[in-house]
Formats: sequence, C-alpha cells, structure tokens
Amino acid sequence: MSVEKEHLENKRRVSDLQPNFSTVLGAASQFKGKLSGEGDYVIYGSVDGESDIRGTLILQSTGYWRGQILANDMIVSGTVDGDIIARNRIELTSTAKVSGNIIGAVVAIADDAIFEGEVHITKNDGLTIFNERRNEEVTSEELMKKD
Repeated sequence: MSVEKEHLENKRRVSDLQPNFSTVLGAASQFKGKLSGEGDYVIYGSVDGESDIRGTLILQSTGYWRGQILANDMIVSGTVDGDIIARNRIELTSTAKVSGNIIGAVVAIADDAIFEGEVHITKNDGLTIFNERRNEEVTSEELMKKD
C-alpha cells in the first residue's frame, strides 16, 4: 500500500479524505433539476431537485437543498428538506438543519445539528454523536490542497 493511500485510510472525517473538488455551486447560484456525475461537489447556493453523485458532496452552511440527495459521502452544514442517502459516510455538522431521513453506512451527527427524521445505518459501526471542534466552513484553499 502506498504511503499516501495509507495516510488517507487513517483519516476519519470525510473532508480529510478529499484532496480536490471539481464542481462548485456558488452562494448566489440556484440549480433546479437532477445533479449527477462523478467527482466531488461543493454547494454554497441552493438546489431544488435530486442528485446521484459518485463522489463527495459538501453542502456548506449557506447551502440549501430541497429533494433527495444521493452521494458516496456527504458533509451537511446547510439546510436540507428531503432524504439524504450515502453509499458510505454522512456527517451533519453543528450548523446542519435536516428535515428528512438519513441512510448511510456511517452517520455522524454533531451535538447542535437540527435533525427531524429517521436514521438508518447500513453498517454495524452505528451512529456517532460528536462535538464539532473544527471550523464549520471548508475553505476553498482546504478543498484544493493535496495531503
């Protein structure tokens, strides 16, 4: 195993695992429809629709999503009205506001997150509740730098 791959496997947070983000929806942007594709996405604006992302999706604190979200991994810091389904991990940060069900192999919910719905864990690791110790926003520099 390469040193870089071993280094990435030892990281626990979804944001630590992603060295690059290929698609960004700005804070003043709105998207309506189905968002699908491969790669990693950061949403600062609003989306009305569904997704099928083969990669990581980060919904920043300024982001709003109405509809079902499906992605490999997710970090939610913004507002979601709809179900969230991750093939792997979901993290709700302390600024997250979710009204809908959450389905994922690993689910982590910060203490101050607002969540109304059901959680379905698809892996035996269970649910993690945590105190957020990091800055909520993932900066553009952090998204673009490589480990």
